[in-house]
Amino acid sequence: MESCDSLPTVERLEFGSSIRDADRVICGDGFTVLAQLPDAVLDAIYIDPPFGTGLVQKGRGHRYVDRADDPDAFVAWLVPLLADSRRALAAHGSLFVHLDYRAVHYVKVALDRLFGRERFINELIWCYAVGGKGRRGFGRKHDTILWYSRSDDWAFYPDAVRVARRGGSHMRVVLDGGTAVQEKTDRKTGRVYRYPVAAGKVPEDWWTDIETLNHSDRERTGWPSQKPERLIERILAAVTRPGDRVADWFAGSGTTAAVAQRLGRRFVTTDREPQAIELCVARLSAQGRALAAQGAPPPPIEIDRQQ
Repeated sequence: MESCDSLPTVERLEFGSSIRDADRVICGDGFTVLAQLPDAVLDAIYIDPPFGTGLVQKGRGHRYVDRADDPDAFVAWLVPLLADSRRALAAHGSLFVHLDYRAVHYVKVALDRLFGRERFINELIWCYAVGGKGRRGFGRKHDTILWYSRSDDWAFYPDAVRVARRGGSHMRVVLDGGTAVQEKTDRKTGRVYRYPVAAGKVPEDWWTDIETLNHSDRERTGWPSQKPERLIERILAAVTRPGDRVADWFAGSGTTAAVAQRLGRRFVTTDREPQAIELCVARLSAQGRALAAQGAPPPPIEIDRQQ
């Protein structure tokens, strides 16, 4: 397998922005890169690490070897990265760890110990329909994203992630001066609660409105386990604002970096797989040129292929 050492060292992509401080794409071990960062410099970290399947994950023309199916060994491998991620988060910062049923419960216990149980904010359940059916049990149709905060003063911007209110709920819809309002009455107190339909609502902690990518999606890059941009966009919009810094230590095809670039967030992302880095760079380069053509050039990107 090709290593990062076989690739050119440092490259800089420019898109015409007046900002000189570059975002970073690094071919190397996220553990090593993270250790070099100062304390409290990141506003959010999202990671989608290997799930510990023990398999070779295959996409269209790309693959990577997953971690062994050994939860104890998986946690022992991941905990140093989680601990250093906590150090690098600002006081208002958040960490999101995306896993599935194999290791998520083991990792949650480790995160409770690292961050403290009081810093656990949400267990986000991402439900999807694409995939196999269960033959001797219910179909496994969700991933889990654990959200922890660095302190009790974490950033959260609910208005940035509002979604449409669902019809057919227990609330009735009435018109108030021509405006549709969902309304319910508390049977015990008689208090009436009213919610303008057009204002939407903050999502619950189970998400069914974002489907996983299928093979024909235009967003597909060919990298296995690629996550949809809409999923990452909701997470970053919820806890960051333009100019904030986000990180992803398992870049894959670069979805976190691509969303950060499009939303005006600064980013650093790493991956040990050279093929992943090349996909990521191609994706960011194309999007950066498109943004520049629209009159909103993003900051430059520094690509380091020999960390």
